[in-house]
Amino acid sequence: MFKNISNQTKILVPAIILSIVLIVIAFIIIQPKFNNLSTLTSLKERITYSNTISSLLTSIQKERGLSYVYLTNYNKEFQKRLLQQRKETDLKIKELIFYKRDSKDISLKNHILENIKYLNNITNYRELVDKKDISKDLILKKYTQLTNYLLKEIKSSINYSNIPNINKNLISFSNFLDIQENLGLMRAIGSSIIINKSYSKNDFIQFISYQSLFLAYENSAILTSRKLFIDKYNNIKKSDEYKKFRTMMRDIIDDRSDKLNSLEWFNITSETITQLQSLISYIKFDTQSMIDIENKNIKNVFLLISNLTIVCLISFIFMIIAFLTLAKSEQKLREVTDKYIISSITDTSGKIIDASQAFCDISGYTKEELLGKSHRIVRHPDMPAEVFRDLWSKISNGYPWSGKVKNLTKDGGFYWVYAHIEPLYNNKGEIDSFISIRLDITESELLHEKVVEEEAKNKLNQELMQQQSRLAQMGEMISMIAHQWRQPLSAITATTGALETRATLNKLDNQMVLNSTKRIKDVAQHLSSTIDDFRNFFKQDKEKVVTDFSKVIDSVYSIIESTLSQKNIELNIIKNSTISLYTYEGELKQVLLNLIKNAEDALIENNIENPKIDVIINENQLIVKDNAGGIPPYIMDKIFDPYFSTKLKKDGTGLGLYMSKTIIEEHCRGKLIVSNDKDGAKFVILLPTE
Repeated sequence: MFKNISNQTKILVPAIILSIVLIVIAFIIIQPKFNNLSTLTSLKERITYSNTISSLLTSIQKERGLSYVYLTNYNKEFQKRLLQQRKETDLKIKELIFYKRDSKDISLKNHILENIKYLNNITNYRELVDKKDISKDLILKKYTQLTNYLLKEIKSSINYSNIPNINKNLISFSNFLDIQENLGLMRAIGSSIIINKSYSKNDFIQFISYQSLFLAYENSAILTSRKLFIDKYNNIKKSDEYKKFRTMMRDIIDDRSDKLNSLEWFNITSETITQLQSLISYIKFDTQSMIDIENKNIKNVFLLISNLTIVCLISFIFMIIAFLTLAKSEQKLREVTDKYIISSITDTSGKIIDASQAFCDISGYTKEELLGKSHRIVRHPDMPAEVFRDLWSKISNGYPWSGKVKNLTKDGGFYWVYAHIEPLYNNKGEIDSFISIRLDITESELLHEKVVEEEAKNKLNQELMQQQSRLAQMGEMISMIAHQWRQPLSAITATTGALETRATLNKLDNQMVLNSTKRIKDVAQHLSSTIDDFRNFFKQDKEKVVTDFSKVIDSVYSIIESTLSQKNIELNIIKNSTISLYTYEGELKQVLLNLIKNAEDALIENNIENPKIDVIINENQLIVKDNAGGIPPYIMDKIFDPYFSTKLKKDGTGLGLYMSKTIIEEHCRGKLIVSNDKDGAKFVILLPTE
């Protein structure tokens, strides 16, 4: 279904979907924050509006109290203060009108317009008071309806937010407004009671009722308000005005109003209300500050998320560009891989379901000829069946297989590959195909075959050279045998001649015969021992044994000592210290004999006076040196080359030192080092101790 979809589309579609998801997530996160921002901005304006109404409410509450007191006994002082208070109330109403003009909230403007219309009733109330055409209780009721309307307007205009601390402030704001309203009512009724010096049943009930409400709202404010506001209210309660207010309130309740002054009560209560109004204003400013902080936090979050969204979108754009570039590179890589990597995919039965162009090129088949065919189409008959049984056993059980495979081309030729095959799995974890990656190793395999062939030839040549070296050494050994046998054979000949002469002359006696036969037996025993020494020397032992240099030297010395003595060559054997060695003892004897013979030949050819050869043992080192003058520097690098000889005689093969170095370094894993000492050549055999 998705095979014909381009790589670019496969990348772009998920990237676009991811971008859309990111934008939606950002919108989901930002939307509530944005709503909160709008709500808090509206709330801040409404709190300002509520504060304006609260200020108007305080003024009307005071006007209500003065009107109530004035209607009690028409006191001129209260009348004067009433007229002044009406002016303050009118100013507050004008402030409300100005607020309506400046407000941008249409809904709030409508509310203000309704409030102003309702406030027009105050003009009628004033006319009734001035005409004394209304009772004090009725005017109290009328004004209280007006204040209750304003209180309700204040509370309804405040939209509660989802921020607990701001809501707690708003609750505190409402509670202290209720306290203020009841203080205003107590101020009016208390003044009337004090003026009359006694109170009617109705006044008392009203005063007690408003006092109870005042205390209830005070208790509610303390329970539900923030500690900061409670502390400020407690400070108000500690003030002299509040203490005086509480004292006078108890006097009124206890029927001691005759001792009180109505104007003082009115003023003290007003001072308490003013302090309370300051607290209400403080709550308003604190709430607005909290709203400002919250708005700032929301704006920061909004800005952060917006910036992150922009950064993410830019990143996605760059990612898409990078992915498109990568897709192009991947496509190019696929083309290169298809062209140069020998690969194929088969199903679980071994049928080819995909093949690279490189596979087609090396096998000679087209892709159409390979698809649907078994891999046996390229199987070469030289490959053992066991290899493929092992291959299928492993990959069928989920294991990879690697190895060399010889394949058959379409034209009947062959090629070698190093193959690595691994199973591929579907979404259910089941093997559904196999992928094979191959490396063409035809040239290396052909080269390897040639190397093996050359190694076999070299090995044969080396064995021939070793045989030639051994034959040359055997020739020298035969010469040494002949030399060592001359004297014993002469002794046997002389003894048998003497016996023959005495027998001819009939002068044989038993003792002489016994002595002569004993001498002949001793000489024969010596000859037999010499044969054993030579036979052991050339014994074909190809196993390592535990030996040491001292044992090797003793064996060689028994063979060569006679020859060196005849030629007046001094052989010095110095055994400083020796250790056990695990090596080829027979081959080591051949090397030592060759080195001593070379030294002997050099001493004879150079006519050295007082010729000598030193053989020195130092643990795992064996040193052979002479005083024949040394090896010329210009041939020092050639002496170990095969068939290179410095001997003046024509019987030198040039294989002795070559084979000696081969034996020590390749067979025995040691070192054979040559140098010139002050008197002559110095050869050092260094063998490993393990």
